[in-house]
Amino acid sequence: MGRALIAILLGVVSFAVFMFVGETAGVVPAFIAVAAFLCVCQFLLSRGHVDANPKDWRIMLALAAPLLASTLVMVLLERREVVLAQVPVLLFACVGIYAGAVVASLAARRTAARSS
Repeated sequence: MGRALIAILLGVVSFAVFMFVGETAGVVPAFIAVAAFLCVCQFLLSRGHVDANPKDWRIMLALAAPLLASTLVMVLLERREVVLAQVPVLLFACVGIYAGAVVASLAARRTAARSS
């Protein structure tokens, strides 16, 4: 449960990354920064797991939970244009999270192959 709580907190921090980069560099760099940040977070949370991408789905969901929750709130409260503007953020976040799990799995397999 500890890694899930850390993942949720890191997911909340991704809002700050998005806002900081979005305000200084623009929207597209903010999408890329969020994806990269969540990729690194997922890699660190799944490091050492050979089957990280199929088995760490709870950690991946916990990392995406703050973004999913904010998107759900926006769907309920905001106009359609505002909701559609959030779709790329959610898409980039999910791709970044999954990429982090895949990279962690590949790194663990490479380490296991070297030690054999």
